[in-house]
Amino acid sequence: MNFKVALIALGLSTAMVGMVQAADNTVSKKITLTAQINDALFVSKADGSTWYGTEELTANDHTQTSFSKTLPVRVWSTADGFNVTLAQPLKMSNGAYEMTNAAVSLDTKALTFGTVLTVDQTVTGVGGYDQIHQLAVSVDAPTQVGAVSTNGSYSGDLVMLFEPTPAP
Repeated sequence: MNFKVALIALGLSTAMVGMVQAADNTVSKKITLTAQINDALFVSKADGSTWYGTEELTANDHTQTSFSKTLPVRVWSTADGFNVTLAQPLKMSNGAYEMTNAAVSLDTKALTFGTVLTVDQTVTGVGGYDQIHQLAVSVDAPTQVGAVSTNGSYSGDLVMLFEPTPAP
């Protein structure tokens, strides 16, 4: 091989490595932004600011066989009630196992997938009704099968649909 050709090839390969290294230093960030205005219904945390992100269920005792969490949910509505539905069944898994007996309730009234629950609003607020309700979630730990441990982090999505009640 010619010395000039080898020198040019070495220079080009060094330049290519430099470009690849420069490309590795880029950082891509994504933020999903949403906003919704509804003059009949607003659902938020108890302080009225935002909705919940990720919440951790806590073990009910040292045996870690059942887990639960109760969250205050503030609902402002122009009507004296609203409808709420589980939009999908609550499933929490870690890839190998799934939590069992998932139960969701609002003010001790059970929410089941596909069934509409009408909730009464009794506390009046500015321009309508403004009340805090208690959302309770509970699950049982899975039972170990064979040598596969149930240890690990379980996750799932609680998806609910809140709708204003129809006008009389």
